Amino acid sequence: MRIEKIYGYQQDLYPWIGPFVMNPDVLRINGGYPFKNSEDHVWYLAVEGKNMVKGFIAYANGALCNDFAWQDNEILEQLIVAALRDVPARTEVTFIADRNDRPLLEKLGFMITHERKNYFKMSRRI
Repeated sequence: MRIEKIYGYQQDLYPWIGPFVMNPDVLRINGGYPFKNSEDHVWYLAVEGKNMVKGFIAYANGALCNDFAWQDNEILEQLIVAALRDVPARTEVTFIADRNDRPLLEKLGFMITHERKNYFKMSRRI
């Protein structure tokens, strides 16, 4: 598996993630939340073979967001690690994690900064 890096409004982003962001099953797994994009987003795509996208995550304005990996923590870990490599030193990075993501984020050095009913705001200084 390789990680592809694509910037927010780069035209080749949409063919890669379009099938996910328009899929009702993906949106349901994502808690009904839409995926957002801007020129500030940098997307990391886990790609297997020639063009099979297995998951993705974006980084924008100090936050990891828009993550989707079919609830596969191995893929999500690879995506987070790839994104964090590009974050400047001494930057505070946040992630809104659900209960399934929490153990992985803690393993990667994130700590809970705010707890909600179903989600945790977690952060880590790079």
